[in-house]
Amino acid sequence: MKYAKIFFVLTLLFSVSSNAAQIPDPAKAQKQAIDKMHHKLHDDQASFKTREAEALKELNEMTIGENVSLDDINTKIDELMAAKTAILRLRYAHLVEMRKILSAEQKVGYDKTLLQRSAVK
Repeated sequence: MKYAKIFFVLTLLFSVSSNAAQIPDPAKAQKQAIDKMHHKLHDDQASFKTREAEALKELNEMTIGENVSLDDINTKIDELMAAKTAILRLRYAHLVEMRKILSAEQKVGYDKTLLQRSAVK
């Protein structure tokens, strides 16, 4: 659990700075709106990220146990994927919400950055 919290804080720090860099020359009002959106996203994701970390830990522990049940493993995988699905839905809703506050010029750079991403954070 300790490592999950540390991971979450590090993810928060790195994602905020990288997301801010995606928007060229944001106005002061936009910066405030962006900060508010990022804070809301992180708050909304927190419980799912905790669930995700716990489910992954439990899955790994189950896998190395004796007399492991594949049904139990599959159930735990379903829990893990449900948390990941919720995180992805929140993340992409956030990206769409962020794009709505941008000017046409800002959208060009923002869209380019999104299209160049190779993985979801």
